[in-house]
Amino acid sequence: MTSRNNTSGKSSTTSKSNPLTGKTIERLTNAELLKSEGIIIDTEPEYCDKKKPGTAGKAARYLTNFFGLKPTNTSGVRVFQYDIEIAKVLDSGKTIVLNKARETTKKNDYFEQEERRKLVALWPAFQEVLRKYNIARAESSITDFKRILYLLDSIHLQFVSEDAPKEPFTLELERSEFPSNLTNSDLLNGVAKLEYKLSYTTDFDSMESIFSDNLSENEGIQYLALLSSMKVSLQNKDIAVFEDGKQYLNDPLKFGFRDTDIPELHGGKRLGIGSKKTVKLVSGNGKDAGIALAIDTKRTAFHDPILLSQKFEALLSTPRGMNKFVGANAKKVIDNMKGLACHCIHLKNQTIIVSDVSAESATKKAIEVDGKKSTVADYYKKKYNITLKHPDYPLIVQKKIFKGVKQQCFYPMELLKIAKYQRVKQNAQTPEQISQMIRQCATAPQKRLSEIHNLFSVLQLIGNEYLKEANFAVEKTCISTMGRQLKAPTIVLGNNKTMEINNENGSWEMARNSSFNTPSSIQNWCCVLLQSNPRFDLNKRTAEDFIKRYVQYGKQCGIKMSDCAEICECPTNEGELKNLFDYMKGYNTEFALFMTPDNVTNLHNLIKLYERKYGIATQDLKHSTVKKIIEKNQIRTLGNIILKSNVKKGGLNYDLKNVVKADRLIIGIGFNHTMSGDTDALSVVGYAANTRKITTDFAGDVLYTQFTRDGQISFYEKLIQNTVKNFKSSRNMTPKEVIIYRTSGSEGKYNDYCIYEIPYVKAKLKQYAPGCKLTFVVVEKGHNFRLFKEKINSNDKAPSQNVAPGAVVDTGITNPKLCEFFLSSHSGLQGTVKVPKYVVLYDDLNLSMDELEGLTNSLAYGYQVVTLPVSIPAPVYIANSYAERGRNILNANNHNIGQKNIIIDEVSANEKLSYVSTAFNNIRINA
Repeated sequence: MTSRNNTSGKSSTTSKSNPLTGKTIERLTNAELLKSEGIIIDTEPEYCDKKKPGTAGKAARYLTNFFGLKPTNTSGVRVFQYDIEIAKVLDSGKTIVLNKARETTKKNDYFEQEERRKLVALWPAFQEVLRKYNIARAESSITDFKRILYLLDSIHLQFVSEDAPKEPFTLELERSEFPSNLTNSDLLNGVAKLEYKLSYTTDFDSMESIFSDNLSENEGIQYLALLSSMKVSLQNKDIAVFEDGKQYLNDPLKFGFRDTDIPELHGGKRLGIGSKKTVKLVSGNGKDAGIALAIDTKRTAFHDPILLSQKFEALLSTPRGMNKFVGANAKKVIDNMKGLACHCIHLKNQTIIVSDVSAESATKKAIEVDGKKSTVADYYKKKYNITLKHPDYPLIVQKKIFKGVKQQCFYPMELLKIAKYQRVKQNAQTPEQISQMIRQCATAPQKRLSEIHNLFSVLQLIGNEYLKEANFAVEKTCISTMGRQLKAPTIVLGNNKTMEINNENGSWEMARNSSFNTPSSIQNWCCVLLQSNPRFDLNKRTAEDFIKRYVQYGKQCGIKMSDCAEICECPTNEGELKNLFDYMKGYNTEFALFMTPDNVTNLHNLIKLYERKYGIATQDLKHSTVKKIIEKNQIRTLGNIILKSNVKKGGLNYDLKNVVKADRLIIGIGFNHTMSGDTDALSVVGYAANTRKITTDFAGDVLYTQFTRDGQISFYEKLIQNTVKNFKSSRNMTPKEVIIYRTSGSEGKYNDYCIYEIPYVKAKLKQYAPGCKLTFVVVEKGHNFRLFKEKINSNDKAPSQNVAPGAVVDTGITNPKLCEFFLSSHSGLQGTVKVPKYVVLYDDLNLSMDELEGLTNSLAYGYQVVTLPVSIPAPVYIANSYAERGRNILNANNHNIGQKNIIIDEVSANEKLSYVSTAFNNIRINA
């Protein structure tokens, strides 16, 4: 149903690139920033030299998920790249381009897959064209099924002159020449011929390109990625191929998976299973470097192809009935439906994109049709003779422009069916769904290895005619490599009492009567008992019992803790929560221990926002956690709560012996780019540094910048200024060495880091810490590389099946062009550990691999709020947590009911949400 909005105006858009240079806005901004600082830009920067492998630790052999990709022709293979445009010429003479060139903006998954599937189905016709003109073998044609085409022959020279090699030329296939398997295809109904417009773009040697010293040169990698995917890509019925080597099985049961591997998820979703394949340059075990394919299982959530009304019910249903479409519940529905492609079942499955979800229902929404007013429900009854089953459900809104006029069309949810192939976006993931996925994705190492070999066979890499044509072959077995097992650091508790870590999983327990290294003081504090349903909620007596144990345990650990001033009972209401903070502020409350019902998930971020605003430290516990501690005497859980409380109040639970020098500043940096609405225009930078008195004590903060995908670098000004200032204040000295651990997306960003980021950091260090030396390390977890024990006992639990904490590899599978190592610092509580990759891009300290690896491994034990190592160095882990916190309190501020002061600019965000100007400066409040 259409409602017209006659307001018109030109939409303002920001150019994403400079048409003269092709450089992104981010790079131009960074270049201007460096120029303003008098920094000379080196467009061909030198990377840190590859170092001699480390020798510390016990030697060990590990299995990987790498499969060797070997050239069968030592003389190399020349590859010619073309831009290809495919068009259908209809009997009417009309031409329809099937793969129009478009901007890099992401397309809806359904339309992306539908377009791809059509091109895959028609690819035999192009192979027939090659045979018709006798210009290249069909098996040499490799494509991304968009615009890229690779061939092993320079076919353009048969159609254009050498003086103008990039001139386009056209190949045709008449109807009478269509391959027999396409003769009756619906895709070719009324098609007189197919036209292929080709333009030569470049050529390269597949091996020379890969082994080039230029890291940004990736033609060879891209070619091999598409080459190794070509055969399986043509299997339209079995597999759906997405970006970056991700492929999902349309019917996992057909390939040996079970129903339990692909369960339904909360909110009308289902777990999809497939693989991610990447091409990796490896050092090899001998003198010569090589190439490998890294193959790992990939699981992600997909929207089930069900009616939107069924999805609405799945999202809001609880054991106690349906939640109302208001507040956080309305946002959950909108986040899950906005942007979905849906079929209109009353309009012959016409496809629309959901623009929004209206608060009005079909019985309430009034529209005007042919000058007469009607409700949407009455319109559908009169127009289509459809009596709606759920007339009180919110309406779906489709926004479109018809003849230059903006329009809104309204659809009942029950008449829209979700289209296939659509992955669940990050902001649409519910806590219930995430919890289910964590359990399902936690695949034990033995099972994961089995799945990898299963998926290897699905990819049809053995006996592959496309690989054979290009003179490549894939090895059938996983590559094994040598590594080492590093020792854990020594823990230092109160009174300089030390502990050695001997457990296989790297965990330890504080001995009885041991005190924290630096106990905090918790005075003038209260407990807040949030209540939503007295019948199911935690009662006050249980809360009192918990507080007694909490205080007793805290005092045993050395915390100077007063008795709880009072238990404040508060409804789970945003307005009442603000009144509570006003009340606590009136009594100068220093700390508030919240107890929140498990089903109340919309107040946590608001509590943390008010924590920042009112300067009252908070800790938020679930009712179920408190009950288990009292009813099941879960002392370890209580201990973890005390660990957090001590850190939040400025204490340090334990030190790491001889890990960090007094004059060394270590900074971890993480990012959050998750947009949460039309008003959100900011990226969040989280950082943590050892700026307190004890060298392994890390505090953190957040900074806001205009939204970019890992591009802006101006935030380093405040980051370095703040960390150096706090360092000086705590230690009465200026740092002489700085080591930065920075999270990263991929190798494609390394050049930018070396050209812009590192020179800018050096300039800021020169300004705020003159004479300070820098080491810059990139931390990457978003890859698909895995390490496994050489021998796995399938009867062991997952943590015991994993490689032990401290497993490090700096030879064999590392990139020969980079100073790179893989280090697994934790055993993982469930599933197969993802081994982080570390790349040293700059090293003015000239550290050895043993020093770098030993420091990185030891720092993973410094997280403080658990007594076991985490997956990456504590400063990076803490920085990531701060980045998430920064995003959450920004969302809480902007989406708070009745909020008028929405923050959209970085100056206001940093002023109102960062911690540097508050009592929480240089304290790890986000523990």
